[in-house]
Amino acid sequence: MFGTVARMKFKPGAYEKMEDVMKGFEEQQVKGFQFTVVYRSKSDPDEVWMIVGFDDEASYRANAEDPQTDQMAQQYQELLAAPPEWHDGEIVTMTRAEDRAST
Repeated sequence: MFGTVARMKFKPGAYEKMEDVMKGFEEQQVKGFQFTVVYRSKSDPDEVWMIVGFDDEASYRANAEDPQTDQMAQQYQELLAAPPEWHDGEIVTMTRAEDRAST
């Protein structure tokens, strides 16, 4: 799997609008998309960390180059107080409780 970890700092009160943008993405049939995880900082509710995973780097890059993804990124930019940080890489391990229970 391949994906990104993004750190985003939203303008005050803009987090809820981000959720609407995310719903639009989740409704799309994005090839290779596996999951999104969003962490909202307890100490700063305008700071969010998002992890997005894809089957492989090729599907991740195809999504990144898709015009719909660019449109979503522009919507995010309007909500952000600062440019996002992106940290792309291979997902080398992921363990979920349900995975352990089934073995």
